[in-house]
Amino acid sequence: MADIKVTVKQAGKKNKREIRLDPHTTIADLLRKLGYSRETVVVRRNEKIVAEEERISDGDLIEILTIVTGG
Repeated sequence: MADIKVTVKQAGKKNKREIRLDPHTTIADLLRKLGYSRETVVVRRNEKIVAEEERISDGDLIEILTIVTGG
């Protein structure tokens, strides 16, 4: 199967970038590839928050948002 292409916007970075992935890639796989801990981020796919088990599709816009806590 051919790779899929997605656009990724990472927290704290201004520019989006395109990434080629295996068609069976999940959100959790992408987070591991980019070095994020699943406990510290929330992911939106095409403007909707998604679970880490969901598969990524060709053309998706993935936004990785850092969880901010404090008091």
